[in-house]
Amino acid sequence: MGYNTHIIIGRLDSRHPLPERKKDLNKPYSDGSGFETLLDEEGNEVLTGRIRFYFDTYAEMDLCKIYDSHLSKLHDRYKRTPMLAENQFVEVYMKDGNSTFEEDPYGDRLIVVPFLEALEAARKDAESNDYRRYQWIKALLESMEDCAGELTCIFYGS
Repeated sequence: MGYNTHIIIGRLDSRHPLPERKKDLNKPYSDGSGFETLLDEEGNEVLTGRIRFYFDTYAEMDLCKIYDSHLSKLHDRYKRTPMLAENQFVEVYMKDGNSTFEEDPYGDRLIVVPFLEALEAARKDAESNDYRRYQWIKALLESMEDCAGELTCIFYGS
């Protein structure tokens, strides 16, 4: 990656959990929730066909330029084979608490990565390279490891 990479650690909204198997991602919820709607001219909700997952941010870190690293390879793998289907997106609230984003400034989708895979990549990078940001992200992720079952990581460029 030739641009600054950020990682956000958090939880996908429990009302719209990320299923473990990709084939489950396109199934609607029994109550119809999770599907994005817009209002038509008469004020009726119209399904857009997109499924929205809200993301609760717990921590965020600027990894800067991570180039040829385990984290970079993890990023690239999930960019090529996303966890989310084409009609799904993650919406993250910005630090102001009001505005949201679903893609990075380059128009790329946010890349959703399993927490434990990000932790393993960070451990490998910290072990093989003394770059300070690898040590910091390893420490941050390890401090959250007890909650790994509910956590997800998102990569995005800036």
